[in-house]
Amino acid sequence: MIFHSNLRFLLALTIILNHFNIIVAQEEEHQIFETSFMQKLVGISWTNGTDTINFKKLSDSFEDWSDIVSPQMWYLNSVDGPFYVLPCEECYTGNECHMCGYNAVELDKDSLKLFWEYQNDFYAESEGVNFFSDQKNMLSSFIFRSGYFEDYNSELVRWFPINSNHSTMAEIFIKNKQVLDDFEQKKMIERQETEKDIFDY
Repeated sequence: MIFHSNLRFLLALTIILNHFNIIVAQEEEHQIFETSFMQKLVGISWTNGTDTINFKKLSDSFEDWSDIVSPQMWYLNSVDGPFYVLPCEECYTGNECHMCGYNAVELDKDSLKLFWEYQNDFYAESEGVNFFSDQKNMLSSFIFRSGYFEDYNSELVRWFPINSNHSTMAEIFIKNKQVLDDFEQKKMIERQETEKDIFDY
C-alpha cells in the first residue's frame, strides 16, 4: 500500500514538474523576444534602395515569412517543413531524411537571423539573411548560404528608415543593388557547377 502511494505521489510530482518546465520555457521565449534585436525593428519601415520592408511583432509561432517581415524579399525563400522560433528546446532541427527541412527565425539581443535548412536527394543546404545594426539609424544585412561546394556570404547591404533623407544615399543604394545581383549570380553558378558534378556532364 505504501509503495503504491509513493508511486502515485512520484507520478503526480513528475506531471507538475513537466508542466512547470513548459511554463518556464514559454516565459523564457517571451522574454527573449522582448529583449531581442527584432523588438527594436518592429513598426519601422526600412529600404535598401531596391526593397522596402517592415518588421512585424512576432507571436509564439508563425507559418510564413510574411508573418515576420513584409513584403517578402525575393532572396528570402522557404522550404517545405515547419517554421520555428529559435532558441526552442522542443524544435527538431535534424534533417536526416531526404527532401525534408525547416524554416527558422533565430532571435538574439544583437541580431535577427531568418533562414532555412534542407536535405535534398544529394546534399544538405541552407540559406538565409542575417540582420544587425552597427550604426545608429542604419540596418545592415548579409545573405548567407551553405551549398554543395562551400559556405559563402554576400557583402553587406545597408538599410535606412523609409522616412530618412535618401538624397545622399544614391551611391549606397547602387552598391546594394550590385551586392544582391552578385550574390544571385554566384548562386546561379553554384547551381550549374553542382549539377555538372552530380550528374557528370
